[in-house]
Amino acid sequence: MTTHESWFWHNASGGRVASSSDGKLLMNVSDSGFAAYWADSIAQQTAAGEYDGVFLDSASPALLQGECSRDDSRLAGTAARDQVFSELGGQTWIAAWDTWIAGLDSSLAAKGIPLIPNTSAFTTTWDNSDYTRTAGIFSEGFADPGFSAADWKASTNQLMAIAGAGKIVIEQNYLTSTSDMQRRLYYLANYLLVKGTRTYLFYFAAGTLEWYPEWEIDLGAPVAAPSNVDALAWQGVYRRDFAKGSVLVNPTTSAVSVTLAAPMQRIDPQGGGAVPADGTPTGTVASTPVPSLSLAPGSGAILLK
Repeated sequence: MTTHESWFWHNASGGRVASSSDGKLLMNVSDSGFAAYWADSIAQQTAAGEYDGVFLDSASPALLQGECSRDDSRLAGTAARDQVFSELGGQTWIAAWDTWIAGLDSSLAAKGIPLIPNTSAFTTTWDNSDYTRTAGIFSEGFADPGFSAADWKASTNQLMAIAGAGKIVIEQNYLTSTSDMQRRLYYLANYLLVKGTRTYLFYFAAGTLEWYPEWEIDLGAPVAAPSNVDALAWQGVYRRDFAKGSVLVNPTTSAVSVTLAAPMQRIDPQGGGAVPADGTPTGTVASTPVPSLSLAPGSGAILLK
């Protein structure tokens, strides 16, 4: 691969461009030789490993401004969307990426291989990349409690649209500890707001072999699939109803009190975390009847009828 210099992205001085985060090299996605090699290589690796699909980490054009502008100042700010490059055939980076990722997805799909890029959490609001061009997406850092209201809404709407298009959506974030119940319920509630037919959730504290009892809650089918998060606004929070219950999310910086039409059972998880050596998951789910409740800033609630 290192003998094909045209496959690499170069700055104005002719040097390769490395990520300031981990040193990986930026490639020229418009180079036909690179595109063909990448598709063939991924297909071969998938077959050799007997994998179910392919995860592409750090795949969003929105990352260029933060990771690559040190070595190539032309990529700073919103250049990925706004600046055309001769190296990309007169296209912007986002336009070139859209074409490349769609071709890669099509090539792999023909071999039965779903392509799942890491798109991050969709809080770069100027990024107009088309993330529906692949079989699905992996949203690392979704629904972080530290998001501003505007970023939370932009991220949730993007996830809702992709899930609504029937794409695979994997939502993942991190816990400060296994006992951080507020964060656990906030992630779960946000996931349920956007859940589609192929939507998945994962959060963990110390290791990826963890299990949490709230993942087994049966809310039944959603009553409706909203087109945007504003359709879910209710008493100062966001609510989505399911056949067997409801989910509430308060992404604001203030506590919000709500009153229910009839008492419901608030889900209160207990335990969970690392899976022991015998593979038996730990933790239980308790419930408390509530006619009303107060949601703290950055919190969620799961309610059963």
